[in-house]
Amino acid sequence: MKKIIRSFWVIALLLPVLAQAAAKEVFTEGEDYRLLKLPVQTSAGPDRIEVAEVFWYGCPHCRSLEAVVDRWKPRLTKEAQLVRVPAFFGPNLWQTHAQLYYTLESLFPDEKSLNSIHDSVFREVQERKNLLKNEEEMVTFLSKHHKVDKETFLSYYNSFGVKNLLSQASSKVRGYQLTGVPALVVDGRFVIEPKVGLEKMPEIADFLIQKVSSERTEAKANKATAVKVK
Repeated sequence: MKKIIRSFWVIALLLPVLAQAAAKEVFTEGEDYRLLKLPVQTSAGPDRIEVAEVFWYGCPHCRSLEAVVDRWKPRLTKEAQLVRVPAFFGPNLWQTHAQLYYTLESLFPDEKSLNSIHDSVFREVQERKNLLKNEEEMVTFLSKHHKVDKETFLSYYNSFGVKNLLSQASSKVRGYQLTGVPALVVDGRFVIEPKVGLEKMPEIADFLIQKVSSERTEAKANKATAVKVK
């Protein structure tokens, strides 16, 4: 009897802690994230869950989120596939920077090298106030600080491949129904915006990644059951 009473008190003491932990793991649609009515096509494979980081080089909050995401990356599940989507809303400096990013992504397929030069562009635009608003400014910066050949850069910058990536990014950003950046978009369906706090954005993304994973597991189980019934 004493053991039962002791166990009861242990459970009673743990209940507030467990409740608090559960509260931290549950996020609410409409408050913490938006669910898109029309899902946006992702570039991830069927067994991966895309997490799109939407940014612009001229956005201070985007640079701050980049640091948060860098700390978060090691904790991402193997299912998750993190991609960057440079945002733009018309033929302006945003689009120029989006074209610059995809050029760099093509020039530097190695993730470590790309991340390094990506951070360098953020610093150049936001700290040194060099807006990199045209090809000449980009070439001068990249050749001086990263030994990028002018002709090689321009051939990629004006390539069909980069233009195609720009077109895909434009379609995605329109589909996300964003009014600004940064944002994280999970599985082309769930949009997390900075109003929740930059540090909280990856937490919500983790929750949504798990949600998508559970949905897919359940769908596979239901499909297997249906096949057996037939």
